[in-house]
Amino acid sequence: MMKLGLAPMSGLTLLVLSMNVVANDKYDDYGFVGGSVTVGESVFSNDGSKGGVEPNIFYNGEYGFIDGSLLNYSVLPWVGISGQWRFAEVSDDFDDIPNGINDRDGNGELGVTIGTVGARLTYLHDVTDEHSGFEVQLHLGRAFDTPFDNFTLSPYVEVDYRDAKLSNHLYSVSANESRTSGLADFEADSTWVYKSGLIGIYDFSDEFIGLSKLELEHHDSESPLVQQDLGWQFSIGAAYKF
Repeated sequence: MMKLGLAPMSGLTLLVLSMNVVANDKYDDYGFVGGSVTVGESVFSNDGSKGGVEPNIFYNGEYGFIDGSLLNYSVLPWVGISGQWRFAEVSDDFDDIPNGINDRDGNGELGVTIGTVGARLTYLHDVTDEHSGFEVQLHLGRAFDTPFDNFTLSPYVEVDYRDAKLSNHLYSVSANESRTSGLADFEADSTWVYKSGLIGIYDFSDEFIGLSKLELEHHDSESPLVQQDLGWQFSIGAAYKF
């Protein structure tokens, strides 16, 4: 008869697991607010990298979390009401999109999140009548201590499903836009977006931290508006910790 068993954990495995627990525990009841300078290239632009600035906002506590533009209020263990402002992705205000393409305005969204700030499934629906579509986000991230004092690394991955209405708002090219831009007209169906990144946090003191972030994303769409297979952004900045 075949016997199944568990081999003892190596010292290295125990060290990694203990570092993981310590790193994530210290981000309970934890928050920061600050800003960063950025450089990157959107999937919707083909004019090279572009610089900018962005805010850094994060909070994780007993009653919910704030992660960038996503706010979540816990109403039950592992279940919360979520809200988000979806900033414009296709817009000359932020990227050099092709001439003749209209800006796609941002919109407000409400929904629900199951899970925690580091492992969550979120449903968000447009509540501002911009496109009446929805998105489902699966986000997984962990914080790890490193051999360097006061320096933490947080890798993450995210997969987003955008329904046909949201995808049509973002990726479709109308006949009029096709005539003025020279791009082929296109009617979008539902779309998948894949994101990953690595966040570095260095504790300068009990009140101030340094932040660095590398973000990557791929939009699985045949839309002519998607100019790049891979969008990227690198940022570095500082924040006040509370």
